Amino acid sequence: MNKLFALLVAALILFGAVMAQQTPAGTNISNQASASYIDSAGQPRTTTSNQVITVVQQVYSFSITPDGSLATPGQTRTALASAPVYFSYTVSNTGNGTDTINLTLAQDTGDDFNLSGTNIYLDVNCNGTLDPGETTPITSVTLSRQGTPGASACVIVAGTIPATATNGQSGNINLQGASVGSSSVTDTNNWAQAIATTAAILTATKSASPSGPVTPGSTITYTISGSNTGGSAARGVSVTGLGTGILISDTIPNGLVVSTMPTGSAGAGTVQIVYYNGTTWASLNPGDLPLTGNGTIAVGMFISGSGAFFPQTASYTFSFQATVPASPASTNYPNTATVTYNDGTANQTTTSNTTTNTVAATYDVKVGPYGDPTGTQTGSYTTVGGYTVNYSGDQQTIASVNSGTTVIFRHTLKNTSNTATADSFTLSFSNAPTGWVCSLVADDLTTPISGPVGPLAANSDFNFALKCQVPATYTSSTAATITITATSVGDPSKSDTTTDVVSAVADGFRFDLYGGLDDGSPTNTYDVGKTPDGLDHTSDDPNTTRPSIPTTTANPGASVTYRLRVENRNPNNQADNYLLLVQPVLPLPPQAPPHFSDLVDSVLFYADANDNGIPDGAPISNTGLVNFGGTFKYLAVVTLKANAAPVSVGFNFAAQSTASTSEGIDWVYAQIDVNLVAQVTLNPDRSGTVTSPGTIQYTHTLTNNSNTGATCTISGSGSHGWTYQYSLNGNTWSTSLSGVSVAANGGSKTIYVRVLVPAGEPIGRTDVNTVTANCTVGSATATATATETTTIVGGELRLTKSAVSYIENTSNVRHPTGAEALPGDEIEYTVVASNIGTGNLTKVVITEPLPSYTNFVSVSVTISGFTTGSRWLYSFDGTTWYDPNNSSSPPITLSAGSSIYVAVDTDGDNNITSADEMPPSATITITFRVQVQ
Repeated sequence: MNKLFALLVAALILFGAVMAQQTPAGTNISNQASASYIDSAGQPRTTTSNQVITVVQQVYSFSITPDGSLATPGQTRTALASAPVYFSYTVSNTGNGTDTINLTLAQDTGDDFNLSGTNIYLDVNCNGTLDPGETTPITSVTLSRQGTPGASACVIVAGTIPATATNGQSGNINLQGASVGSSSVTDTNNWAQAIATTAAILTATKSASPSGPVTPGSTITYTISGSNTGGSAARGVSVTGLGTGILISDTIPNGLVVSTMPTGSAGAGTVQIVYYNGTTWASLNPGDLPLTGNGTIAVGMFISGSGAFFPQTASYTFSFQATVPASPASTNYPNTATVTYNDGTANQTTTSNTTTNTVAATYDVKVGPYGDPTGTQTGSYTTVGGYTVNYSGDQQTIASVNSGTTVIFRHTLKNTSNTATADSFTLSFSNAPTGWVCSLVADDLTTPISGPVGPLAANSDFNFALKCQVPATYTSSTAATITITATSVGDPSKSDTTTDVVSAVADGFRFDLYGGLDDGSPTNTYDVGKTPDGLDHTSDDPNTTRPSIPTTTANPGASVTYRLRVENRNPNNQADNYLLLVQPVLPLPPQAPPHFSDLVDSVLFYADANDNGIPDGAPISNTGLVNFGGTFKYLAVVTLKANAAPVSVGFNFAAQSTASTSEGIDWVYAQIDVNLVAQVTLNPDRSGTVTSPGTIQYTHTLTNNSNTGATCTISGSGSHGWTYQYSLNGNTWSTSLSGVSVAANGGSKTIYVRVLVPAGEPIGRTDVNTVTANCTVGSATATATATETTTIVGGELRLTKSAVSYIENTSNVRHPTGAEALPGDEIEYTVVASNIGTGNLTKVVITEPLPSYTNFVSVSVTISGFTTGSRWLYSFDGTTWYDPNNSSSPPITLSAGSSIYVAVDTDGDNNITSADEMPPSATITITFRVQVQ
């Protein structure tokens, strides 16, 4: 117990170190356990539990900076009576979802005066100045979740010192914020102070261009400007190494590099560009560059003069450029300037607003063959079933497999981003042959992958596999090519693919010896101009006999590229120049408008001389001279509007001769069918074992990812005379379901499937039931499937999983089924493995993966029904086993993408083998606790 407590404390400490980046609201945390064992007939088996999904709820949190109290204001501004003052603030969303912050102002009742005409303004470029276009007052800001663009905003609080204020009097004002998502979340400690004066006042405002995210290698231009807005001329101060004058100084942010000379000017005095070398100020010369920021080195401008030399309304400006070094994403570069002068009575220092540039995250991912995520190597390995997998580049190939066997391709994913925070990735596959039962599994080749994998740190790898069961009745000499896709969760536009190929499937239950070579080659079908259409402009009617490019489909906002040609076949052997045109076609019956202009955003033409599908330079409108017998190759890029309706849009591409404009035109027709986006999923694939006679129940989650509601019919395709029944509540059953309504945008329903196996079924018989959801989504349809592989055994292992979520740092229940949780909450999973058969099971190993977006907290195990002296062991790889009660055993810690393996040692050899037996009615209960990031 002491050891487990120590592990829990260590895990909580680790969790505190990574809490800065909360899991986004709405994220699904999915978890499913699996087990392997040997049944009473001596056959190796696997089974999986039901899947538990926890939806992360939104945390409302924000900050307003700089902070300040009445005793110690965060900002101070001086101005003449009747003059305006401006205070700069930054409002930041520190929660895990988008939120709106209501902003209000409060003034002190115990100070000398109240500011008049107070308002709050959005400072779009964060330069501390009200620019044109920024003069509309605001009462709130809407901010994206923490860690994404738009998560913070700069605002300016403006007010005017009353005309009755006397020299030295002050007034206090406070910017207050309250979350719209949770009104109890507020920030009210942001007091600032305005002081009336008749002395000289030098203002200082700072801008950074760009004002937002930056990338390594880019340049930030800083500009500090101001003027004397006071009641008298300003004087200089004594600066060691420079003399007497006004000093504008800016400490270079850590790591930024200044390589070019700064510039500056002033309305009075003599300007000198200077720098602080860590010891003293000195004149800056080109030979002193570059300067690298280290928290001490500064650049500046020194305005020298004697006496009261800087008059009222005189202004100054100072600019310098700094290059961003190679930096991890989310690195911040805050920068503040200061102006030191004498106001006629005392030395003063004015601090500018603070600009902050953040290094933007560059997300990327690579996926490829095992150990080669970039797909740059060649080699081979032997997979399950003794098949040789040859890999070259980003493709893996098995020459031939037998029907009725399992095919496995191993893969490695690599996080190739620059992000300081880890990224997660979704994995998917496509183009599996009809009837193949394929799934993505962990590197142990058993544990199913449900939901995103990770988070993974930058440059970290994750190993997994594609596992396919080839039907016993499937044979083919045609290659099966399956595409694996990995997509970044941080930036879904970043993805990578790799392909797995089975060249042929031979009959697995008989054989023949033969040979031959199929030397076929692919044909080129994209190019309508591969051979001339034979119709010139005198007989080619654009509405009837025009040639056609095969119709394609595209989503709204997508671009479709066509490869086209113009061939000069002039009978007079003269060169010609051709205009490149597009001609809209009226809506196709029975469609009514929208018309072409409602659907298409742009049509652009590009030269493509080498026919590689890559534009040669800028858009063009004509071919230029084409010699007789010559062919001009070009691209047409048609971009649909983002709101294009799901209809067919038809148009003619045309080439018109400039030598004969009355007749010299030719057409080719093209059509794009705009998609209605409709998508549903049915997860996960399930497998289990059952006795004969016997009953087993599976659960699946039907999720509607469409942008409108779905109405679905649920049915299956089991065989062998077994009975499959379906339910929405686990109580009322029928042979199929209809009229199942699922809400849009991630709405889900739980589908229960019950399998009734009759008596007399032989041990080892396997039935694959494909559960199909046929859904109507608006005017479209969508289909999703999940498979249930059920095997008859002499003894049966049943896995069930449940969950409870607890409020952070308490024992109070957040949700009794674990369906909801907040970042920081703990989820406690309970996995129960039961032998519900009549024979002993052996070598029972249960795998519990660490879910994405969580950190490991603890694991505990209880067993019952085993022989006296039995004890549970744990493993990190399913091979090497440890006793939790042995002080020399390593601590149980799990990293992203890893799993804990649990088994029971019944023969006392501190190992798990086929000699370790699980009797009928015996149970293993695992309590697995994690904390949401």
